[in-house]
Amino acid sequence: MAQNHSAPAAPTPALGHPTGFWFFFWGELAERCSYYGMNAILLLYMTDTLKFAKPDASYWLNLFIAGCYFAPLVGGFIADRFLGKYWTIVLFSAPYVLGNALMLIPSTYALFGALVILALGSGVIKPNISTLMGLTYDQQRPGQDLLRSQAFSWFYWAINVGALISQTSMPLLRDHYGANQAFLLPTILMAAALVIFGLGRRHYAVETLTHPEPTPEERTERWHAVRRLLGVFLVVTVFWVVFKQYPSVWVEFTRDRVDTHVVLDVGLKDEAGKPKPLLDRQFAPDQFQALNAFFILTLLPTSVLIFSWLEKRGIRFRPTDKMQLGFAFVLATPLLFILADWSAGTGKAHLAWLVAIFFCITVAEVLISPVGLELAFIAAPKSIKSFITACFLLTVGFAGLINSYVAPLYTRTVPGGTERSFTPTQFFAGIAIASALAFVAFLFV
Repeated sequence: MAQNHSAPAAPTPALGHPTGFWFFFWGELAERCSYYGMNAILLLYMTDTLKFAKPDASYWLNLFIAGCYFAPLVGGFIADRFLGKYWTIVLFSAPYVLGNALMLIPSTYALFGALVILALGSGVIKPNISTLMGLTYDQQRPGQDLLRSQAFSWFYWAINVGALISQTSMPLLRDHYGANQAFLLPTILMAAALVIFGLGRRHYAVETLTHPEPTPEERTERWHAVRRLLGVFLVVTVFWVVFKQYPSVWVEFTRDRVDTHVVLDVGLKDEAGKPKPLLDRQFAPDQFQALNAFFILTLLPTSVLIFSWLEKRGIRFRPTDKMQLGFAFVLATPLLFILADWSAGTGKAHLAWLVAIFFCITVAEVLISPVGLELAFIAAPKSIKSFITACFLLTVGFAGLINSYVAPLYTRTVPGGTERSFTPTQFFAGIAIASALAFVAFLFV
């Protein structure tokens, strides 16, 4: 009687996000909460506590941001050539905690020492954590590109949960306890991030460091990938120039040109029958940075749903299509600043203008930043994924370097006080021209 020797069934592919994703998610949330919390009050800490001149504070703040995004080149090189991604992240996270602790000391020397350590710690780990997450999906969920794409979006969502928490709470802590005491929160959060990431080690991708001499074909592939992405990265730099002005120029504009007194009257009355507003408060000008994170939390999941819905109906947006749309919103941002300045006249603009500005730049961010990060990961050859990711992050570094010279033009110190180099309308008109050029240039890219 013939035997039925059927072939063994293929293993069922694992479904859902791998366990390691949750360690990436919560670790990144804590680390970004630490970084954005420190960054949120940094400008006013330098001007109000350490008595920096406003242009000087803006210069050093943007130079610090540049350092945070130049350091990824170092992080990518160390991880790819020597330590691997996991150990690079762990070894540079420890001094990152120390840098936050130095901010507790009210001293200019402590400040500059802390900023150097923070820029190095934040920057070195930045390209490696997203790359390690991508490799984890490639190993543990092979072929599930949509799942990996969703992971990058939710990873970005975690970043902004952390930003929302810290950007909302840090100005409150500063006003209640003092700036230096408020920096204790970022210190604790970064220590928590290190512990969370370390606990997930066995759930991450297995890294094998090999350094074979690349073949001529591999060299060609690497250079082709770099050349193909170079144009995208150059134009993306303009987006970051506009976006990364929010901790400096935007805070100054809000302080000087926006009415931040919020009254919410819903008809309540006190015991004497007088109106009793539900909310009657003067908000700090740097507290509105949290609007960006708030909008991210709503717009990012919405964008995932919209693009998934369109793709099921045969309408597919390439990553570059999404980014092109994003540049339209980048252009709208400085135009809204100009309109807000006009509406203010000799007084102050309504807070609704600031809300609209943050909405526009956040839509642009959703369409450019996580999409560009994933595009860099996909387009890069396996042997230089951390390096290419670092190159994408380097666009923020160049933007910070540019802003270290551009942002102080908004105000400058002269003998006897501070005067404007440009009116707000003139300043943002220049930003609008650069944004328009970037929109056109990306059509060709």
